[in-house]
Amino acid sequence: MKTGVLIMGLGMVVFGLVNLFRYMPISLSLINRPFPFEHIYNVIPSEGQGTSIQIGYLPMNDAIYDPYWLAWSLVLYAGITVTGFAIWRKRK
Repeated sequence: MKTGVLIMGLGMVVFGLVNLFRYMPISLSLINRPFPFEHIYNVIPSEGQGTSIQIGYLPMNDAIYDPYWLAWSLVLYAGITVTGFAIWRKRK
């Protein structure tokens, strides 16, 4: 049981850190901070030459409609807490 909780906590921490480092270059840039999620616009299909697209980033006001950043940050904090608790319980 204690090992399972530790593995679950470490998995949550890894998931949170992967997302943190994945969005860090975008979040730390001077443009579109701190909500880095991409969306595609200006999709223009053309015959024989493929499709032209532009990728932009959602503004901060749209963060409430796509709260993935909140989910992975809470998973990261919960993972840190669960891992700390599991380590503390193993010491006893």
